Amino acid sequence: MESRDEKELVERVETVIDRDRVLNFSDAIFAFAATLLILKIDLPNIPPELIETRLGPEILNLWPSYFANLISFLVIGYYWLTHHAIFNMIRRFNQTLFWLNVTFLIFISFLPFPVDLFGDFGNSRSVVVFYSSALALAGYLLTILWLYASHNNKLINKSVSKRRIQFYTLKHMVAPVAFTISIPIAFVDLTLAKLSWLFVFIGIIILHRLYHYHQLDDLEKTAL
Repeated sequence: MESRDEKELVERVETVIDRDRVLNFSDAIFAFAATLLILKIDLPNIPPELIETRLGPEILNLWPSYFANLISFLVIGYYWLTHHAIFNMIRRFNQTLFWLNVTFLIFISFLPFPVDLFGDFGNSRSVVVFYSSALALAGYLLTILWLYASHNNKLINKSVSKRRIQFYTLKHMVAPVAFTISIPIAFVDLTLAKLSWLFVFIGIIILHRLYHYHQLDDLEKTAL
């Protein structure tokens, strides 16, 4: 059992963690990862005298890089918006939450590497599995962060309803589950595995319709 003095010390330490600084740092990591995505697309290696005839086909040949960047940028944007939604509901920080956030951001900063691999070796089963695993792990870490903060309204506003907590829990799970499902599909058909990633966005739309998101947001906006 903690003494009253120990509890007061812990509370003082926790109040040192400023939400705005945590969010600013997190935003910088997201921006860094998103910027690196476009830098990972290699320029076509074409002799100057052949640019007029080969530039178009060579650019088209880079479609795996464009596809990987599009999916990854949208997923990073989805994780960023979800991350902001979580931290807008958090009213108290502690060391565990801080380090969960740091661990999540490490995986976000790592994403340009599997994206680069996918752009160069998009038809490799191991690369597709690695790419899906990286995006799934980032999503699971964000879900763990949310579950820790929202359990019994531990760190979030007490007025946030169980329905909204359930909504965000399911929303956080959509992307990692979709990427996880694509892994066994990759061993059957690589094209089908890649197409299955689109279920991330289909799943989010369905979830919003099921929970009547905009109505729920109006009812509980004072809690957020």
